[in-house]
Amino acid sequence: MAERRKSAVSHETAAEQGIRDQEVLRANRELAAYFKGRRTERAARAALKIIKAFVRDRERRDAGSCPPLPGAGVAKTPKEVANRKAARDGGEPHRRKPRRKPRGTLSTGVTAIEPRVNADSPRSSVSDERTPE
Repeated sequence: MAERRKSAVSHETAAEQGIRDQEVLRANRELAAYFKGRRTERAARAALKIIKAFVRDRERRDAGSCPPLPGAGVAKTPKEVANRKAARDGGEPHRRKPRRKPRGTLSTGVTAIEPRVNADSPRSSVSDERTPE
C-alpha cells in the first residue's frame, strides 16, 4: 500500500484558506460545547478530526510560511462581550455595596439582649438559704 503525502507547499487560495479557518473555529466551538455537556461524543469526535487535520497540515509547512492561527486576530463577539461585566469609567475597580445591618442590632453593632422576666412563674417550695421565708 503506497503512502500518500502532500507536498510541503500548499496551493490553497485565500478563499479556501478562509473557509478552512472558519471550519476550524467551528470545530473548536463544537469541542468546547462537548466539554460543557452541550454536544454528543460523536460531534466531538468529528470536530477533533477537523482540528487534527489542521494541525497536521501546519506541521508540514515551513514556520515562516504558516499563516496566523484562525481566530487569533478576531475580536470578541457581541455575545461574549455582553456576558462580561462592564468596566467602570476610568478603570476604577468595582466597589462592593455596603452591607445592610440585620434587624435587632444597635448602632454600635451589638445585639440587644432583652431580659426575660416572667411574673406568673410559681415560686418553688424549696427555700433558698439567702432569702428568708
